[in-house]
Amino acid sequence: MTELDLGLKIGSRRLLWRMGFSTRVDVPLRAYVPASAGRMTPRFETFTDLDVLGIVISPGFALRSVISDCKTTQRGSTERMFWVRGVSDFFAADDAWMVRAGGVTAASRQLAARLGISVLEPGDVLRLEEFHPTALDLSTGPLSILFDEKLLAASLKAFTTLDKKLDKLAEYRQFDYWVYEEHRNLLQVVAHLEQVAKVLDPKHPVHRAIFLDCSWLYALSLAHAARNVRAVHVTDVDTALQQYLFGGQMALQEKRRLAEMLHRLAPKQTVIGGSDGALPPWYPQLLDLVTRHLRRPNSISDELRYAEWAAEAQLAKEPSTAAQAFGKSFDPLAAKLLADVCGFLVTVSGVDTDFRGFARQVFAQPPSSVGSNEAGEPDK
Repeated sequence: MTELDLGLKIGSRRLLWRMGFSTRVDVPLRAYVPASAGRMTPRFETFTDLDVLGIVISPGFALRSVISDCKTTQRGSTERMFWVRGVSDFFAADDAWMVRAGGVTAASRQLAARLGISVLEPGDVLRLEEFHPTALDLSTGPLSILFDEKLLAASLKAFTTLDKKLDKLAEYRQFDYWVYEEHRNLLQVVAHLEQVAKVLDPKHPVHRAIFLDCSWLYALSLAHAARNVRAVHVTDVDTALQQYLFGGQMALQEKRRLAEMLHRLAPKQTVIGGSDGALPPWYPQLLDLVTRHLRRPNSISDELRYAEWAAEAQLAKEPSTAAQAFGKSFDPLAAKLLADVCGFLVTVSGVDTDFRGFARQVFAQPPSSVGSNEAGEPDK
């Protein structure tokens, strides 16, 4: 990654933020390659990466995504456009941008309309920023850390130079989350945090950042779950969520049959995770969390933006709270729901409880909002 590439990524990120998106920079996609006769250990192969990914979620939990391919090279823009179209289809992105420092050919621009790709040079990005005004201070306030090249480079490096004991969690958040079947991530985020519960230190800024990043991932997974529940059986959230958690009704029934078989083989074993042992022991808390998000469908995009900023703020040693960073645009309810996501992850994964207190401080409501509970109603 060259410095010029990073500048283009920041330009894409700033435009997406002005459009209301939350973003991730450098998302590699990889495949698992099993062991073979000539190779005893399995391995992974990265097959592509997304320079910038933008995600926004509608009040109905419909996800809209944009991928931005950022390169300074002027050669091969026409051929690269077909690559961008393929990656966009693979990732099921709604929009794809090919962002270049300059020199895009006329043929590429004509081809863009046929392939459904936006071709953007720096002047195009600046003009689009004018078309998307925002009340947020992205230039000088606490949010500006997201668009500082040195801070972003340091942030990306920090996430790839973690303690070896955190390797599995780091690889999951960077790679595997994006290629797993989405319903599995409600279980996998918890499982990966649980594996490193004794390693994560709430006093370590990088550990705080990775915990907040996991809350971003979990909030996105909750949005997927909520959308599925709304579509399947919104008047019976419990049944719909159970089916989603295991990938459908048939998979849920298979899980239950397996749990019954194990119970017959070991009847004296304590059954956990619900009456039939198929569900995780923390399923009731998950059901409550999904239900609260269903009741407040307008908050999830703000949750993602608060978590994204807060994670990088830890690495940049930015002391502001989310309320201070987002100013008049701050939504106390979205911040409270995000704090609840963090609290849920602390409770069910067993990480240090100080992470809960830390999250509450970062997402604390401003004084004018104190006196409202999680449902947005006055405290009794």
